[in-house]
Amino acid sequence: MKNKILYTCLCFVLLSAQCKKSKQPNTDTPGLPPATQIGANTFGCLVNGVPWLPQGNNGGGNNLSIYYDPLFNNGVFDIAAYNAVISPTSTQYIGIGVADSLNYFNFPKTLKLSKTSIYRATASISLSCIIVSTATIVSEGELFIDKLDKQNRIIAGRFNYTLYQSGCDTIKITNGRFDMKF
Repeated sequence: MKNKILYTCLCFVLLSAQCKKSKQPNTDTPGLPPATQIGANTFGCLVNGVPWLPQGNNGGGNNLSIYYDPLFNNGVFDIAAYNAVISPTSTQYIGIGVADSLNYFNFPKTLKLSKTSIYRATASISLSCIIVSTATIVSEGELFIDKLDKQNRIIAGRFNYTLYQSGCDTIKITNGRFDMKF
């Protein structure tokens, strides 16, 4: 009987030691915020393999903002982020959004980003180029809207895209994620 009690106590102690919670949030990509869906107001991505987050202030307002309008063009959203810390001589910008028909989608939803789509991807990473996804820019990628909760005013998703323009460096954005309250 003593052995059973001792064995049970030992198992309990060993199992309890395995349940210790980490103090740092779980993220699949070091340097980026976790890919959550709770309205955490987070945004991040890798730009050519380097972690990129909204940071600093260039005097132009919040370094992370969202615009959502369910009535305009049957539903639109736009997320704009800037980093005024990485490059001391210029502010870097990244944006992602949907310019039409958001109300017609069921979520989760995968959207193809291309130079002719209604889905927007922008970046201004270097001093010499501002690349916007228009007819003159070659762009390709995907925008995954994982959650659009109109009642709790949350939109969350992920994105990957590449932008290139003659005379500019190619911008490859991967492991992008956003979780915003609108």
